[in-house]
Amino acid sequence: MAGDDEVTMVPNPYRSALEEARSRSVDPAGDIEEALAQVDRAMSAGCWVSTTADDFGAALAEHQRTLGRVRDDVIQEFDDAISGQPERVESTAWQTRWQRLAGTR
Repeated sequence: MAGDDEVTMVPNPYRSALEEARSRSVDPAGDIEEALAQVDRAMSAGCWVSTTADDFGAALAEHQRTLGRVRDDVIQEFDDAISGQPERVESTAWQTRWQRLAGTR
């Protein structure tokens, strides 16, 4: 093979996209987690005391637990997908054209 038809090893753009998406996901989840933690600290310090506040605090605690589970699950999904992808692929591999396979956006 010669010229453009030659198969070479190239960085895996699909893996790179997964890594970038993982990276973009961590900070927003952390920001939400910190915001909920601040409210929880304020509630624990007695900023609002009533039966309604107790209900709110219980719901807040559940949201914190849910967010933690979802965040961990999503990051694990990214980690699993990334670990399943080689760093380099043949220039003809599906990973080099994965965006076209999904259609245009």
